[in-house]
Amino acid sequence: MISETDLIVILCGAGTFLLRFLPIWQNRRKVKSTTTSLAMQRFLQGIGPAAISALLALSLWSIVQDSQGMTPTVAVAMALLGIYLVKQILGGIGAPTLAGAVIYGLLMHFAVGV
Repeated sequence: MISETDLIVILCGAGTFLLRFLPIWQNRRKVKSTTTSLAMQRFLQGIGPAAISALLALSLWSIVQDSQGMTPTVAVAMALLGIYLVKQILGGIGAPTLAGAVIYGLLMHFAVGV
């Protein structure tokens, strides 16, 4: 049987796919062509970074808000700075996301002293 977590992951994946697919499908149906307009391409390029930013803010807000010291807040700030710098240097979305996760993980690992 499928667990509640598996169901949530599947539904989120389907929702993300539909957010990408439906605007393209609707636009091509209206225009009756196989190309996507420049405005639609720009819109779709912004969905990924916007979704990651929203998930990051939501995930990290409780850490920053409930922290009893400055360590989590500094780790979050450094991770965001790392994301920004890697984005400026390499572009894309995968490398900056990975860099932010690694920076945050390492800072929290060494701050806690595990």
